[in-house]
Amino acid sequence: MKLLATAAALVAAAAAPAAFAFDDPAGDFLPSFTGTQVGALDILQSSAVFDSTTRTFTITAITNGPIAGAAGAAFAFGFDKGGATNPAFAAIGFPDVKFNAVASLRADGTGAIGANAVTPVISGNSISATFSADLLPSTGLDFGNFTWALWSQDLTISGLPRNADFGPTANIQVSSVPEPGSWALMAAGLSLFALRRRAA
Repeated sequence: MKLLATAAALVAAAAAPAAFAFDDPAGDFLPSFTGTQVGALDILQSSAVFDSTTRTFTITAITNGPIAGAAGAAFAFGFDKGGATNPAFAAIGFPDVKFNAVASLRADGTGAIGANAVTPVISGNSISATFSADLLPSTGLDFGNFTWALWSQDLTISGLPRNADFGPTANIQVSSVPEPGSWALMAAGLSLFALRRRAA
């Protein structure tokens, strides 16, 4: 019985994606940033998760200060969907942040992916959004193999000096929520393993 309970616990733990894919040190503003170093622009944690069942992405940033109403604050999630990418930040020391699509979430409660509006959810030091994968059509990679990076911006400033913090500082793969059938197979396999161990 204990083995079955352990197997169930392992499946449940595996089914829940990690809360945050990246942790970023506090206070690590870019030397090139010319704006005011406020907590709302200081990224502490971030994640980008693809749910294959609902075909949606959920992106989240946690900062070192309240986000709502922070003047000019925005959070850009750059995605590499496959194909040609833009290493736009090589000049300020981040050549490994490459993207060909951007989801922008703003502290004023607006957001966009290209010409499509996205509504962020802001709560304290957190800003997030969930949107259809159709807004990020693949240019070569499966959705679950997209990579991403996040940077905060002060939109009252123009050019590269507006970028305040990166987290991560190089693209990482999106986290994925597998299809229910995958978890059912895993659960069945673990249960069978537990029963065999018990019978032995």
